[in-house]
Amino acid sequence: MKKYKYILLSLALVMGVSSCKLDTETYDQKDSGKAFSSLEDVQNGMNGAYYNLGYYGFLGNYAIALSDMCSGVSAGSSSSGHFNAYSTFTFSDTEQELEYAWQYGYNVVTLSTSAINGANNLIENGTIVESDKPTAYNYIGQCYALKALANYYLVNLFALPYSDTNKSALGIIIIDKDATVPFAAVSRGTVEQTYAQIIKDIKSAEDAFSSAGSSATSSAYYMGPMGLKALEARVYMSMGDYTSAETAAKAALTLKDKGDATATDNVPSNAEYLSMWKSISESNEDLFTIKKADDDNLSANSLNTLYGSYFATIQAAAYNKLGANDIRRSLLRNSDGGGISTTKYDGTTASASVSNIPIFRKSEMALIIAECEARVGTISEAQNYLMFTAKRNTSIKSVSDLPSTKSDLLSFISDERIREFFGEGHRFYDARRMGDIVSGDQFSNWDIQKFVFPIPAAEINTGTGCVQNENWSDYIPSLK
Repeated sequence: MKKYKYILLSLALVMGVSSCKLDTETYDQKDSGKAFSSLEDVQNGMNGAYYNLGYYGFLGNYAIALSDMCSGVSAGSSSSGHFNAYSTFTFSDTEQELEYAWQYGYNVVTLSTSAINGANNLIENGTIVESDKPTAYNYIGQCYALKALANYYLVNLFALPYSDTNKSALGIIIIDKDATVPFAAVSRGTVEQTYAQIIKDIKSAEDAFSSAGSSATSSAYYMGPMGLKALEARVYMSMGDYTSAETAAKAALTLKDKGDATATDNVPSNAEYLSMWKSISESNEDLFTIKKADDDNLSANSLNTLYGSYFATIQAAAYNKLGANDIRRSLLRNSDGGGISTTKYDGTTASASVSNIPIFRKSEMALIIAECEARVGTISEAQNYLMFTAKRNTSIKSVSDLPSTKSDLLSFISDERIREFFGEGHRFYDARRMGDIVSGDQFSNWDIQKFVFPIPAAEINTGTGCVQNENWSDYIPSLK
């Protein structure tokens, strides 16, 4: 496998691929893949997709923060103004955060699609020699994985959650084999069709990684087989396919640890767990992580800044779920703007401005397995996997300290996901999937399953066919 710097993109390529909407600005004129003339071009296209994925407009900040700000976990600051409109539900369809999440999410999808097409064309016409094919398939696999990951976040932000009731509801604009061309008419597929495309891309990624063999990346800093299995587990959980979700989660853990993670196997110690937040090295927890480097310019729009000088906080409704002896309390601090904030993005011991952004962790896979086992009534197995994270509350010393009924276990797991992932952008997606009635510091008893973010007005106003989520503002919670 050829080595390349993670998430590196030249300024020229950034300017070439950045586009505000699906129908304006060409995506580097590589929509058909014909502009790709070498394996290096494919690599550059893939790196462009990684750049957009980790950009602050998408998983580098906005798609993460939006989730917690609108689900009772985090709160924006009225003094800085950053994300305050979301935690107070006073936002509209013209907000930059929503527009950027849409824009950069679709940049990932279109760039990945173009790179896939380019690589396949080069393989078919014989430009890529036999010895380089494993590397090419490794790139193709990562691009399919990136495309599926971006679509998963897009459909969960801009469409209703997957369910029998919502299958026929509007999903997102689906891109399969052909990247979007400028000014083309577009339309939204259904939620069911969107998830079908995500699963299709996951399967295509698996096939490509199989063809890559030992050249398939094993690093947690890339969407390789390990991150792909983690995504598959999360997608199947969202679809209510718990058997497939558990199988994928166990596969992700096997790829990471060469064996299943249980309550006593390959669990980070308390010291390891707390120290990983102060390092940009790959940790025992990482399955896919957006890596930052000391020389990265994270800018004022980073999660580091949001929870730092922009005074975003963790709501009392969330941090009060942590027991007095829970080590995760050590990841909270007093905010200079008042209230309690998280130290997860406070930087490393070497640099206060650099923080990795975990997207998939082993802890999530253990909790997925625990939930799957609880849903089928296998209480003891659910408890064993739940101990992976629950024992971070040092008052919980054995499975006998955990709930022992299905309903109580599922309630505990829902709260445990808040305790484990505060600040990491899981709660909005989790709560809608699990059907939780949500309460925060300023609202209570909110049926979050009925809420969906609006499609950005900038996209609707192009007149190319994308329609708005009707009456989306009717389902925001009533504030106290």
